[in-house]
Amino acid sequence: MPASPTPANIAEFSYSKLSHFELFRGLPFQSYNVGDPNPEICDLKVYQDYLVYCFIKQNIASGSRILEVGGGDSRILKFFAKDYECWNADKCEGLGNGPIKFTSPHYRIVYDYVGSFNQELPDRHFDFVFSISALEHTPEDANIRVNVLKDINRILKPGRPSFHCFDAILRKNGRSWVNGLIPYLYANASPLTRFVPLAEIDANPDTYAMSKQAYEASWKPITKDSYEDFGRAFSANVYWTAP
Repeated sequence: MPASPTPANIAEFSYSKLSHFELFRGLPFQSYNVGDPNPEICDLKVYQDYLVYCFIKQNIASGSRILEVGGGDSRILKFFAKDYECWNADKCEGLGNGPIKFTSPHYRIVYDYVGSFNQELPDRHFDFVFSISALEHTPEDANIRVNVLKDINRILKPGRPSFHCFDAILRKNGRSWVNGLIPYLYANASPLTRFVPLAEIDANPDTYAMSKQAYEASWKPITKDSYEDFGRAFSANVYWTAP
């Protein structure tokens, strides 16, 4: 069984793997009210939820201030609201099939995107910033990438961690895809995760990518593409600490 994710071993969690699911059994947290997740049938977000849950429980002390970037009606923050000061930053415009505006009793919401330098998110306030299936929707714009990294580092306490799970796609014939924010972060944020070549991820038998059954149940009604045309969705995970 692999060790739980920590800053010391976070490179082992640079992308989604089948072996990670061994960590997700018998936990009090449930994503989408499902028991122990089955990689053959679960949505990619389930993997991402459990990975972030495990990281917070292992590494972030109770009472810490934690911020989720995007995610809307957060599954993670609902679970941690009693033990942490929880915040969410999401403009709630429905981007990427996300939610429209709402309120929550579990956490404070700032209706804006990270990268806007909104002062409702105070400087050096947070002990941990994370995102789940959100930042892959960042526009492919160099200035926006610069602002996203600067803003996250602005609101983190110095030396505190940031962990982000990006949806990414494996396709044949060199057509695999990741958002351009990922290589930008690896070039400028000094992550402790690894920027693994997509061909290596595709060839690894331990790689977890969402199955055809799971895709057709939850993503195809949105994308309208066949599984074969859309590709195999996996999670590219990026971890760094604020300067």
